Amino acid sequence: MGGGSGNYIGPTGRTDKEAKDLFDKATQDIEQKIKDSQLGKSEQKENEKSGIRNVFISFHVDDENQVNLLRAQAKRDDFNLDFYDYSVKEPFSEQWKKNAAAKIALTSATIVMIGPETANRKAVQFEIEESYRQNKKVIGVRIYRNEHHPIPELMKQNNAPVVNWTLDDIQGELNKD
Repeated sequence: MGGGSGNYIGPTGRTDKEAKDLFDKATQDIEQKIKDSQLGKSEQKENEKSGIRNVFISFHVDDENQVNLLRAQAKRDDFNLDFYDYSVKEPFSEQWKKNAAAKIALTSATIVMIGPETANRKAVQFEIEESYRQNKKVIGVRIYRNEHHPIPELMKQNNAPVVNWTLDDIQGELNKD
């Protein structure tokens, strides 16, 4: 993610202001849903009872196309997983951390999409740390099955499972207690 200011245009083609406005709108929408109990703890528990999991996806921004493919694949009827787009597309800051922590709180698990640079990204490291702090399940998914990119250190320390990118493997890990 990285910090900075000015008129930087990121890989999504958005300026800093556009990204901030988009993020602020998404945060407001989520906060309203919490207030309306649409994504509150009771619904989260109901979803888990029915086998549907709300999942936070942690990833390096350069891997966003692959993450979007995973989201699309997860819409299959036989895959009991709901992805809400909690990704934070703004510079890594204290406010970003606060917003990311609030979004992680809405989920039951964190999937870390492991690509070439994932292990080195401060934002990903924070999301993993925060997920463990909130007692969330953390699962690594290799974006490229034939390449063994570095696993984030905190995941190794916690013996987090790492699976290849198949929906059955991901769902299987999510279903384990």
